[in-house]
Amino acid sequence: MTGHFSKGDKVTWKWGAHTAHGEIAERFERRVQRTIKGEKIVRNASSGEPAYLVTQDDGGRALKCGSELRGDQ
Repeated sequence: MTGHFSKGDKVTWKWGAHTAHGEIAERFERRVQRTIKGEKIVRNASSGEPAYLVTQDDGGRALKCGSELRGDQ
């Protein structure tokens, strides 16, 4: 499963040579900007390519495009 997720869905994504894990906290269908760890992160989301704010398993946050994410069983 790739691309479209709902709040609460568990997801994974590639992070360097590793795989990160988290849970969808919010979905965006238009341009979104968030400051994460002091860095401004921007995603140009749309209804066809939504962006997601993900709460990582370690408590961090990530702003990801749907195409970067995979469903985590």
